[in-house]
Amino acid sequence: MSHIAKIETQIRSLESLRKALDTLDMNYVLAPAGETLSIAGFGKNEIIEGCRMEIKTGSAYSIGIRRTQTGYEAVADWWAVETFTGHKQEEILSRITRQYAYETVMDKIRNMGFSLVREEQDANANIRISVRRWEPA
Repeated sequence: MSHIAKIETQIRSLESLRKALDTLDMNYVLAPAGETLSIAGFGKNEIIEGCRMEIKTGSAYSIGIRRTQTGYEAVADWWAVETFTGHKQEEILSRITRQYAYETVMDKIRNMGFSLVREEQDANANIRISVRRWEPA
């Protein structure tokens, strides 16, 4: 029985995803330009193909990132990932997408010429940032 599932994400940029994974100290492999990667599922012949990126989980089972028409999806043998890492799918993806969103916002802020003034995190892990842009008169 296959345990492989696709999870749609809001990820649109592999570069921002790479920054997020670097910040989270998560290892990954990016497919060379024009190529894709294949990762293994738990079953004898379960192969996940067409991945642009492989996110290592610390077990023999990785998370694949595949291109879709609107962005990227995360695909994995989630049963194997959860069983051999002790971490739930929701926990893993929430951590990655949260950091991805942060990296995306910070890139946009910098590209618009703003600089970070203050960053705070509340008890619910919500992040509040203050930025400013100085424009000469």
